[in-house]
Amino acid sequence: MNPPVADGIREEEPESPAERSLRPGPRSESGTERDTERVPGAERNTGSEAGRATGGAGRRPAGRTTALLEWALIGVGMVVLAVTPRKEMIGDGLARYYALVGLLEQQKLSDTAYSLIGPLFATPLWFVGRWTDDTQAVVAQYNFLLFTLGLMVIHILLHKRIDDRLLRRFLLLLIAGSMIGAHLQDFYGEVFTTVTVGVGLLAATLPWTGRWTRIGGWVAVVLGVANTPATLLALGLVVGLLCLRRRRLRYLAVPLVTVLLMMGEAWLRFGDPLHSVYLDNGGGRTVMPYSGEPGFSYPFLLGVVAILFSFGRGLLWFTPGLFLPIRRRLREEGGAAGDDVWSFWLLWAVFVAGLVLVYASWWAWYGGMYWGPRFFLFAILPACLALAVCLSAERAGPWANLATLAAVLLSVWGAANSLVYGQVRPLICYDNNWYLEALCHFTPEFSPLWAPLMEAPPLTGLQRLALAGYALVLLWFSVPLLARLARQAGTAVRDHRQLLGWRNWRW
Repeated sequence: MNPPVADGIREEEPESPAERSLRPGPRSESGTERDTERVPGAERNTGSEAGRATGGAGRRPAGRTTALLEWALIGVGMVVLAVTPRKEMIGDGLARYYALVGLLEQQKLSDTAYSLIGPLFATPLWFVGRWTDDTQAVVAQYNFLLFTLGLMVIHILLHKRIDDRLLRRFLLLLIAGSMIGAHLQDFYGEVFTTVTVGVGLLAATLPWTGRWTRIGGWVAVVLGVANTPATLLALGLVVGLLCLRRRRLRYLAVPLVTVLLMMGEAWLRFGDPLHSVYLDNGGGRTVMPYSGEPGFSYPFLLGVVAILFSFGRGLLWFTPGLFLPIRRRLREEGGAAGDDVWSFWLLWAVFVAGLVLVYASWWAWYGGMYWGPRFFLFAILPACLALAVCLSAERAGPWANLATLAAVLLSVWGAANSLVYGQVRPLICYDNNWYLEALCHFTPEFSPLWAPLMEAPPLTGLQRLALAGYALVLLWFSVPLLARLARQAGTAVRDHRQLLGWRNWRW
């Protein structure tokens, strides 16, 4: 900024991007200041303007045939997820189901360690199940219906605001390029938290949403975090970022309301608003040196490394898109809508970082006897969005394209694995009271991601069809990348033709 001149009047100077991002938001017709982040060009971010979000899609829009094919893949993917038979409820999912049944049938509040907030929204399914005499089978559809609703709301919020091709690819990757398949088979609580918090943050922070949409978004966030109290720190990081970027203290009310809701549930169920189920929770002694201790007893640094890189639970292998350089891709392509994409991706990524910080020292950071990194299902949101952006990055170099290709291969294989082989668990990991369960967490041979390749189980006809569908999705995403890499390889060969010519070599 220029220094003040002698008469006390500052010379006019264009604002920097950082200053514009911190400028107070526009005012609504009623004269009140909108609770949104100022994004350059947000007012014009509709129609063709949104097409400049990423990947040059606005300059070369996808054809109608491409759009129809991608929507067909999305539809087929949802059908596959819907018709896949649900397994019998186990573990935490079964405990949540019994807690719901006890409340509705016996009007009794369960003393289970898990919140009743998420299961309560499955009450309509319980009534349908009573009518069909199979409540558990009907309630088992709950997470699939939540996921479907979340996809619909995401499409409503982002349609015509970001590039349509980017949005379609994002939705398709969530369906057929993420570990959601394993989580839709039971009544666990991670899907509820992922959908409510992830979609709620979108509704609450996008610059074009109205007042009531933003309020509804924050309500969803509060419910989702209260359903999984360990995510409170992650919410605190997101709120802190919003306070800093928008210079508003009002966001601090969100974690405050969440804490009050959690205390209210604890008071109703246990008679103590400060009751905690985490401190005394522990597991048995295994081959690992830090096992058998309750609460947050695992060494923090070892937990971070395990959560990020272990073969059986590491986010690098299960959500590889999380590690792709989305900010660089958005800067290369430019566009006003790209700022919006970066904004909500950043909020999602910060929430994931908060989850890593919390669970790194939790004795069961691996999520128990479950397929993949159970506690980090939320990571599929920023991971799939980053991968969708990188798939559209026409200016990316060969190494970046190779990284994107590797992420696509891992993501689609992980999605197929989670749905088709989600119940394949090497028994050696769970014999003798889980004494060798670390084999499933740290070694590739016993990792749920690779164990089916070591000893493939028999498949049903539906599972074979599902694998064929995932193969089509893999081809759809990987063939353009391979073509791009082939062109780049051809250019490199032409540029270094003299080096490759045998006549230019001497003894």
